[in-house]
Amino acid sequence: MTAPDVNPPNPSPTRGAPWAWTLVVLTGVVFWPVTRWIVAESAARQQIRQGGVLLLAAIGLVAWQHRRELHVAGDLSNRTLALLGASFALVGAAGITHLGALLLPAFTLALAGCLHALFGAQSYRFFKPLVTGVGALLVIIVAFPVLDWPLRQLAGVQAAALLEAMHLAPGLTLTGTAANPQLILTVGGRAFLVATECNGFGLITSGALLAILAGGIAGRRGRVIAALVPLAMATGFAVNVLRILTISLGAPLFPDHYDVLHEVVGTLCLWLGLGLVGWMAWRPVETGRHVAA
Repeated sequence: MTAPDVNPPNPSPTRGAPWAWTLVVLTGVVFWPVTRWIVAESAARQQIRQGGVLLLAAIGLVAWQHRRELHVAGDLSNRTLALLGASFALVGAAGITHLGALLLPAFTLALAGCLHALFGAQSYRFFKPLVTGVGALLVIIVAFPVLDWPLRQLAGVQAAALLEAMHLAPGLTLTGTAANPQLILTVGGRAFLVATECNGFGLITSGALLAILAGGIAGRRGRVIAALVPLAMATGFAVNVLRILTISLGAPLFPDHYDVLHEVVGTLCLWLGLGLVGWMAWRPVETGRHVAA
């Protein structure tokens, strides 16, 4: 009588795997235009590209953390079919109503359905933060042109208020046209354009996305992540105002190296903001206190 195998081999893909792959490929073909649009929009703007890089890093981290647990399961359960069916229904609705915005939740549902089909419900829990992160990235892409000018205004006004509190007598001037407004911050006789790169959108949205990804991967509860997101956005906004202040106050000290100052301060503030958000979201979750016997 032989002893049972203590370490059985990894399970082989189920018979549903070919059908699962077929569904994934068909879904990929249907959503290829949306995928191409996401990549193009993320690559075109640095503020959005930061979020894309964070998402790719999170995908690599999850794949490495759970590399021994992931295998193709070929799960064609009701949940899988419901997710894919809902995504295709939204695609059809978008075609009928000409509402392109419906393609965004459709893409997120399709991604969730494909992951369910390939890895099964048990392993899907590892990917939930990533799916949420993709949905957040889609919102970020759509929100950029809407929030660009309001964020520039808010950042300029707050920076001017802090400079006024420091008795530096700043000036804030609105120029340009209604279609292309420009905000000029004047400090010590030097004028600084509060450009799109100064709106803080990248830092604010990257912080929110990092809170979702890091908090989800760290296993935090949904309500904790929901509280971390606005906190991360506020942190990003504050660090961006600090960035504007540092550049405007430091420019007279480096009159011949403004571009270098701009890039160095911008990079340091980006890492400062993301570091703070990462620390808040990734801190070890307390599992309870030890009670002495």
